[in-house]
Amino acid sequence: MRHALIILLLSIFLKCFLSHAQNGKIIEKERLILSDSTMDKIHKADSTMIKALKNIEFFRITYLSDSLKIKGFIAKPIQKGSFPCIISNRGGTGEFGKWNETGVGFFLGKIASWGYVVVASQYRGNDGGQGQEERGGKDLNDVLSLINTLEEIDNADTSRIGIEGASRGGMMTYLALKKTCQFKAAVVLAGAANAFEHLVHRPDFEENVYAKVIPNYYKNKEKELKARSAVFWADKMCKTTPILIMQGSSDWRVPASESLELLNKLYAYKHPVRYILFEGADHRISEFRKEFFIQTKSFFDYYVKDLNKLPNMELHGR
Repeated sequence: MRHALIILLLSIFLKCFLSHAQNGKIIEKERLILSDSTMDKIHKADSTMIKALKNIEFFRITYLSDSLKIKGFIAKPIQKGSFPCIISNRGGTGEFGKWNETGVGFFLGKIASWGYVVVASQYRGNDGGQGQEERGGKDLNDVLSLINTLEEIDNADTSRIGIEGASRGGMMTYLALKKTCQFKAAVVLAGAANAFEHLVHRPDFEENVYAKVIPNYYKNKEKELKARSAVFWADKMCKTTPILIMQGSSDWRVPASESLELLNKLYAYKHPVRYILFEGADHRISEFRKEFFIQTKSFFDYYVKDLNKLPNMELHGR
């Protein structure tokens, strides 16, 4: 009986170990050629991108996370060399907000054109991937597994990794910073930071989103919402990862009050953080989109590409 128990425990351990070791492994990889219609859309949005995209290659991938097959994308410079990396986290839930060809070409392609290897996940249960997303639950592993995915990309320098996300993707970014210190910098656009505050402004979210994807939501509501709200654990986020938070003051999807509350917590904990509130801007900061990209590139270049030292967060000066 004792030997049988030992064998059972060893098999469980081995299974868990092998599952963890496989996280991030690419099992399918297919080149993505942007269609003419996609190129037309990108040209209308930013004509300068067309020339830049000639030096970028895209791939659809299937990778492993907790033994599940997850769908994702790679955008990277064609040139040989060693390039810093960015993990990009999509917003939305389910089909809403998932990566499509235009988003991959324009957004991931733009970051890659700055000289970065970019990877992104659709999260489990989406776009043909296995499992069920939990909007900040076990699907966080789909983001963290991408760290290992980068190890499989020939021109990726995994000693220099940044992470970014918008809206729900911002929440995923905050959660990732709670789990690891591997990221040299993080950029968040209108990141969901207080689920309780969110429900005050958007009560429909409870029935239409949270209850549908968060396991045992009504039974464990307070616990699950706090687990997804960075304002309650701002002190747990890695302090060696500087954060740039950008927000539109006229954002109705994720109110600026959420990011402002988090900002005050990060300031109190002396976390390296920079905050930009764009006056009158919407959820996507459409009115200041060019400035958003300038600030994003500058922040990543400074901390991820060039590995500049962290700022002195103690009170100082004359």
